[in-house]
Amino acid sequence: MNFLPYKILKIILALCLATPLLAFSGVIFPYTVPKVFAFRVLVEIAAVFCIFLVLKYSTNFFTTSYRGGQREQSPSLFKGRLGGILNLSILAFFVLSFFSALFGADFYTSFWGNLERGMGVFSLLHFVVFFFILQIVFRSHEEWIPLIKASVFVSAAVSFLAICQHFFSLSDLLPQVDRVYSLIGNAGVLSSYLVFNIFLAGYLFFHELSSSKNSFKKLGYCLLIFVFCLALALSGTRGAWLGLLAGVLIFLAIMAWQSQQKKWRKFAIWGLSIIFVLIASLFIIRDSSFVKNNPTLYRLTSISFSDGTAQSRLILWQGAWQAWQSKPLLGFGSENFETAIGKYISPRLAEFEGYSTDRAHNFIFDYGVTVGWLGLLSYLAIFIVALWKLIENLKNNLIFSSIFISLLAAYLVQNLFIFDSFVSYLMLFFVLALISNTCHSDVSADAEESSKNVKLSFRHLSLFVSCLLYLVSFLLLFVIYMYSLKPLLAARYANQILSLPASEASAAASMLKNVTALNSFASPEITYQVTLDYVDKINQNPALAQNEEFYSVASGELLKIITRSPDQFKNYIALSWLSLYFYGQEKTRVTESLELAQKVRALSPNKKDAYLLLVAGYSLSNQPQKALQAVDQALAIDAKMGEEVKGYYDKLK
Repeated sequence: MNFLPYKILKIILALCLATPLLAFSGVIFPYTVPKVFAFRVLVEIAAVFCIFLVLKYSTNFFTTSYRGGQREQSPSLFKGRLGGILNLSILAFFVLSFFSALFGADFYTSFWGNLERGMGVFSLLHFVVFFFILQIVFRSHEEWIPLIKASVFVSAAVSFLAICQHFFSLSDLLPQVDRVYSLIGNAGVLSSYLVFNIFLAGYLFFHELSSSKNSFKKLGYCLLIFVFCLALALSGTRGAWLGLLAGVLIFLAIMAWQSQQKKWRKFAIWGLSIIFVLIASLFIIRDSSFVKNNPTLYRLTSISFSDGTAQSRLILWQGAWQAWQSKPLLGFGSENFETAIGKYISPRLAEFEGYSTDRAHNFIFDYGVTVGWLGLLSYLAIFIVALWKLIENLKNNLIFSSIFISLLAAYLVQNLFIFDSFVSYLMLFFVLALISNTCHSDVSADAEESSKNVKLSFRHLSLFVSCLLYLVSFLLLFVIYMYSLKPLLAARYANQILSLPASEASAAASMLKNVTALNSFASPEITYQVTLDYVDKINQNPALAQNEEFYSVASGELLKIITRSPDQFKNYIALSWLSLYFYGQEKTRVTESLELAQKVRALSPNKKDAYLLLVAGYSLSNQPQKALQAVDQALAIDAKMGEEVKGYYDKLK
């Protein structure tokens, strides 16, 4: 099918795989926001384009296939080539995620997600639609090869920038760092993205090996794999290396066991032996100066339960397990992890620099807490079904099946130490669609070849169908404007506010009004970030505390957020600090701040911010005894946290 509208649809889907290249310093969360909104808009356009093509050209546009010169109808969406249990398992995961959000702690947050991560049920819906459209549009396996190449070449650009970032600064978005993150913005997420593309490049190498004598292409894919591995090493992400190692070992083991060719079995056995020798040698010399002076090798060989990262994760997982048990079946809803563990979070986490509590950095606890046992099992079912299909397909296509079995295994192993992200979901749903398409038994070489010659019949549209198309097009524009352009504009305003120097931060009030006037789902997150930023700038420019306009706008919006999402303690923290800093204009705000601090303590008893707020509030209201009680309570919870609270109180005296 080589007509223009069909080609355009293919290009739109290919552009989705190019979104990892998008980053823009003019918006808040510059590495995530451009990617997320570009992907959503592309998927929405692709979905409407599919509807148009089906209605315009024929009702069987995507279901007609040809075998042996005979035209026949492909099975329905959930039978045969396009369907089956893998598609159903993905739909089940989406449905359970939706119900988890519906009955969770905060549906609004679960559904819309946030700008920082770009996830949530709304994003998941786009990934599911992306998954199905890919299967519908790319009918033969050969049509997938350009898509795979597109992903690999995009990853090559990302990797090249990552390597350069290690040695020198490229821009404000790509400063020189030891642990590179390229245009992805996070070293761990970058590594997850690279793991996918290492295996995709490996598949392209074997594909060229079997179908072409062009040694230049084969050498090129080997070079790309080396570049990806180098970028992965510079990211310093140990979990990804463990996943990659597990995947490579599984691939070699399958080749040694299943290959009918003696040379491949010999290659696999030698590969396994060399890897085991290299790993053993590396750990034998891990105390040598050669390893210790190499940050990458040292980080890879210093895996220990006493390591700070490991300790913080173990502490976080303990709290996550307690939260999970409180809502075991459907959990608290997507993006509500931090809210869920508020009551169970350990004060010991404050000992570790840069820790965050919005993710568990382990997919089992992440999904267990947010979507419960049902959601976690449905997520695992996707992998089980995909692996089962690949194992069934080993005899038909050994290379494809063994590589993608290894890829899924590598992804699961590395996800024991990181979390699913927008970029990793993009690659995951792409790979799952490829597996679903390739591993159906009713796709034959003849069908693939003849499907390219399908002739489409033009269809005259009735008035009703034409009106329906116009309505769908209008809805597309409405959705793009409301749920992509407006929050994107809000993110632009947010960046402008956060970029204001302290001397000019009084302009933040009118700019925050612009954000709230847009009334987008991004407003709550932006208000929270802007409030904390403004409070911090008051320390540099005390005159900002006289700006009642800002207090009115920020406090009013925070109160709306608290009313809608009463369990999110972070909004109480922001409003409490704001009230304290503006108490000079109205003394009763200290009392309001103390009430908010008590609410924070009720929602998260071990949260240090609650005790800092109590100490500040009691000090400003001339209640030293109560301030000391708050210090003693903090000391009783954790000595280190208590000392920090006491030190803060001493500064206030």
